[in-house]
Amino acid sequence: MKVAIIGAGILGSSLFYMLKEAGHDTIVIDPRVRRIFPSLIHSLLLKGKDVELARTSLDFYRKVRIPMKEFPSITLGKVSEDLISLWSSEGVEIKEQFIDWINASGLVAIGGDRLVYIKRLIDSVPIIREKASIYSSNGKAYVKVNGKSIDADIVILSAGPWNNLLFKVNTKSYYCWASLVTTEERRLDSIFIYDYELNYYSRPFLGIGTNTAIVGDGEAIESPPCKKIKVNSEEVLSKARKRLKGLFNIYTNGEFCEGTPDMRPAYGKLLDNLYYVGGLDGYGAEVGPGMAKLLLDFIFHGHETKEYRLERFKGIIDFKLGKEPHEI
Repeated sequence: MKVAIIGAGILGSSLFYMLKEAGHDTIVIDPRVRRIFPSLIHSLLLKGKDVELARTSLDFYRKVRIPMKEFPSITLGKVSEDLISLWSSEGVEIKEQFIDWINASGLVAIGGDRLVYIKRLIDSVPIIREKASIYSSNGKAYVKVNGKSIDADIVILSAGPWNNLLFKVNTKSYYCWASLVTTEERRLDSIFIYDYELNYYSRPFLGIGTNTAIVGDGEAIESPPCKKIKVNSEEVLSKARKRLKGLFNIYTNGEFCEGTPDMRPAYGKLLDNLYYVGGLDGYGAEVGPGMAKLLLDFIFHGHETKEYRLERFKGIIDFKLGKEPHEI
């Protein structure tokens, strides 16, 4: 079967490998106008069925040999016993302790968090480096590139913040951002911090114990993709400085993400041969490959996971973006 994928981010790249393994003739179309960051967070410390998606994603990265580097994490704030049990069931070692260098008690987790070098995955996929468009006739989707139609049995729309520009889907594009900082505390480059009391996170930058880190969780800014956005880095850094010493902003940067009405990922059928998968809502490295597998199980085997089906947004005309879903 011939499959055309529009979008070669985490989802499109994962779909390519899964379809290729299943023996399908697959092409991926992406103009490569989006910045690809070298590494992103992969965490098992999520909620509900998102943890299953994260586990599926982790297994996929290992299978296709995408480099990863594991780090301990500290979670600050109230966490339910149910969540702790869920994380422990995934093999994460968790203990509560007082951390003197941030002067707070938190949950220290081993085996839950890592950086995945996602650019290796994306760069490994052969693409048609052009813009694509979708048009429909008699309930079927057709893809055009440079005015020429691409013949495909199945078309998958996985273009992230561009999805609702290519076809009518109930999602929004928004800017998500973080700051690269220098810090007096070199341990920040070797640990994750999820602070749900002060609402920021910190992650390693290089992961080798330098005096640098990345700090984020600023407000999601609704905007069309590729628009130049100005942000106030102090929105986040002023909160982080209440626990972390000597933070100095080097620069603040980000990219555009795709949000859904409930800020959870979604997949579904749009036309007879057109399928959608997206709404990764800022945590694509955790759940992207897992969502790709859900979509393919739906297309080829008819399996449904209703919690993530696109149909749950039926009747919603407009919505306001909420918090990203990894914020427990």
